[in-house]
Amino acid sequence: MKVDVSFDPYAGLVRGIVVHSFSVLQQQVDSVTFHAVNITIKQALLNDKPVRFRRTDSVVVVYCEPALHWDTQGTIQFTYEATPRRGIYFIGWADSTGTMRRQIWTQGQATDNRHWIPMYDEMNDKMITETVVTFDSAYTVISNGNLLSKRTNGDGSRTWHYAMPKPHSSYLLMLAIGKYAVTYDTSSGKVPLEQYWYPDRPQDYEPTYRLSKEGMDFLEQEIGMPYQWGIYKQIPAADYVFGAMENTTATIFGDFYLCDARGWLDRSYVGTNTHELTHQWFGDLVTGRSIQSLWLQESFATFYPLLFAKHISGADEYQWQRRGMQNSALSAGERDRYPIVHPKAGGARVYPKGAVVLDMMRTVFGRDQQRRAILHYLKQHAFGNVETNDLYLSFQDTLGISPRWFFDQWLYRSGEPHYVVTYGSGTQNDLKGTQGVTTLTIKQVQFTDDLTGYFRMPIVCEVHYTDRTKDSVTAWVDGQTTVVDVPNPDSKDIAFILFDPGSTVLKRVTFVKPWEMLHAQATQAPFMIDRYDALVELAKDSMHAAELDDLLQSIMKKEKHQGMRSEAVSIALGKNGKGLEHSRDVVLAGLRDKSADVRKRTLSAITTIDKELQEPVETLLKDSSYTVIEQVFRKLCAAFPDRVKHYLDQTSDVKSPHALVEIARAEIQAVSGDSRGMQGLAEYCTNRHEFGVRRNAFGALVRVGTASTQALSGMIDATANPNWRLADSAADALSKLATQTRIRQEVRSLLRTIDPDEKRYTRVADMVR
Repeated sequence: MKVDVSFDPYAGLVRGIVVHSFSVLQQQVDSVTFHAVNITIKQALLNDKPVRFRRTDSVVVVYCEPALHWDTQGTIQFTYEATPRRGIYFIGWADSTGTMRRQIWTQGQATDNRHWIPMYDEMNDKMITETVVTFDSAYTVISNGNLLSKRTNGDGSRTWHYAMPKPHSSYLLMLAIGKYAVTYDTSSGKVPLEQYWYPDRPQDYEPTYRLSKEGMDFLEQEIGMPYQWGIYKQIPAADYVFGAMENTTATIFGDFYLCDARGWLDRSYVGTNTHELTHQWFGDLVTGRSIQSLWLQESFATFYPLLFAKHISGADEYQWQRRGMQNSALSAGERDRYPIVHPKAGGARVYPKGAVVLDMMRTVFGRDQQRRAILHYLKQHAFGNVETNDLYLSFQDTLGISPRWFFDQWLYRSGEPHYVVTYGSGTQNDLKGTQGVTTLTIKQVQFTDDLTGYFRMPIVCEVHYTDRTKDSVTAWVDGQTTVVDVPNPDSKDIAFILFDPGSTVLKRVTFVKPWEMLHAQATQAPFMIDRYDALVELAKDSMHAAELDDLLQSIMKKEKHQGMRSEAVSIALGKNGKGLEHSRDVVLAGLRDKSADVRKRTLSAITTIDKELQEPVETLLKDSSYTVIEQVFRKLCAAFPDRVKHYLDQTSDVKSPHALVEIARAEIQAVSGDSRGMQGLAEYCTNRHEFGVRRNAFGALVRVGTASTQALSGMIDATANPNWRLADSAADALSKLATQTRIRQEVRSLLRTIDPDEKRYTRVADMVR
């Protein structure tokens, strides 16, 4: 498919010529149907000759007269125009002041490229693409593949010609047009890297793209297959509708990921960066045949960043992120019972649950074995389409094993195991090793039926002794009840018992342990996640406050991972935010912690700032984290209203992402009766600002409880924005504010002015009728 396009960005107009070159697969073809949503076809040609066609709102049908036959080739060409509301987005062109960045970018997934190109737009086919774009020479144009030529025209425009060397799916075709700077780099494997950024924000380049080269190097080594597409580009986009998109050779990501060195502490691009890069293998090189195969793309693209996190940050962070994925999967199981391989599986299954399943696959079958099977799967189906059975067959073909039981219980069927674990011979608190063996009884108590059965998994059962030695057994836990004997030949006293140390298996566990065992586990377990689990359980016991306080202080000093320290602070503060008086040292340690995440968690848990906490909290007004500054500013203004002016002065020079701190300042000013605050919030609501700023401003005005005409106009405008997150937040803010008679009447008046036919802003019109 070769598409040649130009644009009128102010009108949101696409003018194009697209040529489809094809081979005939069926014995006889008398018509060909292309997806074309509300596209006006000016002309259609079959093999360079005019041809009869019929257009509807969603397709264009070309009639082949005479019919086409097997083993012949041909071309179909459309000359067309479109003013799409999906697929391609014209950002900033409605801002007459030129404050908002002016861009054009595309988002093809799932099937939205059909809104601006007449094409076959399903994921179950592949095509080689060429993209020719003519646009204002002041702008940079980026598309898939290699730049073949760049020609300056006499009218001030420039024509850019890109081409893909290999076939890819239609939804991966992309365009990005904007005013960009670019840094060229090369990975260790000699892959050319183009990393785009905004010329007025050079401080964003290094932090945003930090670890990009390392990610490419890691994936090539871990997957075992070199990057297949020749070149890799990354481009930020304003008001982007998702987080990022893995278009072949050219990832687009929301410019809210752009960050300076301080912003990196609050939100880095590393995880998303590695996720989208992984898709260049899983999703772009091999693409699911249907939505039911989506897990073959998203689960892999979530699994490999998890491995990368372990590579760069260690086992603690790996376990922490994996636990978050496990929790997401278990929560999805409480809502419905779809399996991973299902068109209605949902994001929590095709992303985190599938990633956890791949992680368990590595544990069950072996790291090298899994890598060998996956590499075969990629090579066998490169530049083609796949389904789950193709991965299954790769295990058979390369390893000579049948993983049917594993695929069946984790992919084709639903649910997760719930294990109830007990130990000993009837006395739950008996930790004396007098029997020469520790007997664990494991029962599966999850609901079972045709969708969810009893799970079969190899699980490590580990007994740790008071002399810091251990015995362990790997047992196949299968069926309703499994009894496991862990030898204790020297009859040692038990310190603690671990069922699945490191928490490798996706599961719920009920394992009641006495305080002494939990305390030993919290201080001695080799894996951070096991220490964390014990800490959470210890916090439920109100009978050992002094011992718990000592433990929390020890954790703040000794634990390396922020997750443990954050949990310790939360426990110290308690559910009511006041906490235990003798835990104040833990809270102070949390405020001074080296991790911004711990400082944020501490501030979130504090509900009252007394005089003793005032000074250490005020110090954080100059914190390295923008989010910490915003949290501190709000809490201090609430606690010490007589010092609001001082706090405003202390934060006057902060320029934060999405105007996070600036909007907090304006909100406090507005609440205090300072008109400059309301004026600032109203300005932030307009289309002169990116969606993150506008959303923050909408929320601030809801909290203030009123809005000016300018602010309401900005909210109304945002409800029709193609960015659903912006549109939804604007509608939500309007619905809350419009409970007031004055605001409801003003919104009606504004609608009569800007949308007299009630066609574009029907959502708002229905709200204020």
